[in-house]
Amino acid sequence: MKISAHIKTYISFALMLVGFLFTQKTFSQQEPMYTQYMHNIITINPAYTGTRDALSMVLLSRLQWVGLDGAPRTHNFAAHTPLNDHTMGLGLSLVSDEYGPVNNLFLNFSYAYRVNITEKTILSMGLNGGLYNYHVGLSSLNVDETDPSFSKDLEQKFIPNAGFGLYLYSPKYYAGVSLPRLFQTELGNNNSPEEQMHTLKRHFFVMAGFDVNVGSQMVLKPSFITRIVEGAPFSADITARLLLRETYEAGVSYRPDESLSLLVGMHINPQLLIGYAYDFSSADMRPFNNGSHEIVVSYEFGKTTKEKVVSPRNF
Repeated sequence: MKISAHIKTYISFALMLVGFLFTQKTFSQQEPMYTQYMHNIITINPAYTGTRDALSMVLLSRLQWVGLDGAPRTHNFAAHTPLNDHTMGLGLSLVSDEYGPVNNLFLNFSYAYRVNITEKTILSMGLNGGLYNYHVGLSSLNVDETDPSFSKDLEQKFIPNAGFGLYLYSPKYYAGVSLPRLFQTELGNNNSPEEQMHTLKRHFFVMAGFDVNVGSQMVLKPSFITRIVEGAPFSADITARLLLRETYEAGVSYRPDESLSLLVGMHINPQLLIGYAYDFSSADMRPFNNGSHEIVVSYEFGKTTKEKVVSPRNF
């Protein structure tokens, strides 16, 4: 049977992703990765819930490795709000993550409780719980039909999960640790060698950032985030953004051995933020794609354009 070059490229990429996903000794993109994570922390750390002191909604879309068939596409919606005189917070996040034959859907609810460490420093403690749905369409791949490993799809429907996090913040800095997926999950029923699938690993996140005034109307915002996964190499994003006149921002982010990113954003008003990031792929991936695009839109209810924001928090 003849297979077109287009189909061969898709199959090769899909098999590579499946191989990454289900091997215990290599890293896989089991959790979505965001270049503009600082605008979407609730998806990573439940302790962030309600810390914006307003009903906050975020839409984020990421198209990774554009031009490559089967490349990851992630769409995320999150909303959270403070409660009880801002000592608690409730939130939810919905994530659709697709790559190759893999189609994942994550729904999480989060709760956070906050205590003042000092007058301006707050510690938030958060929990999240929800349902995950994993689907790997192996049967849709155009491969050798005699291979039992690809004879049927792999699916785990509505797996319950939970996680927790800590988030320490003030108007000038933040630091957090989180384990958003506490329970590891196996795909397949393990009744035969062909169906024995490996475990979807826990991801442990560490993040921090702070503000430095570098002029009367300029603020430098360095930050970083690390992902720690059993059996995976170290992964981190190191980012520096510059905020001008409390309205315009631009920056760069570096993910060692993976990508270099450019970030731009605009605070239309105290309620609305629009941000965009472009990732230049590593040298190994550059010949096969046109980079990655990510756009985020954040809106906060209850804040008016008449309010004077002396030091707007972008985290």
